[in-house]
Amino acid sequence: MPTTVGYTTREELARILKIRQPSSEQNAALDRCLTTAQVEIDAEIDLADAVTLTAPQLELAAEVQLERSVEHWRQEESPFGLVGLGAEMGQLFSTKDTWDRHAYKLAPLKNQWGLA
Repeated sequence: MPTTVGYTTREELARILKIRQPSSEQNAALDRCLTTAQVEIDAEIDLADAVTLTAPQLELAAEVQLERSVEHWRQEESPFGLVGLGAEMGQLFSTKDTWDRHAYKLAPLKNQWGLA
């Protein structure tokens, strides 16, 4: 039975990360990354109380949650500022703000726009 965390499942994140049989510690870390990404998404889209997402919108939220969770996983596993790209690519420094591209992708789901 898949373990749902937010908009997606722990098993889907483990598949993307190529973790075939996660340990209990890895499951806890997968859940933590998914929960962190969900909190960021919910804060970004700021849904009003009576608003629910449609099926296609939930799929978009799930995609962003997985992408962001992978980033959180990689940040836990590498020194600050370094992103491992695999043996053939080496390492690169990450940018300061890695959220912007996710915020742009979530823009169609944004329900409320604060006034400055």
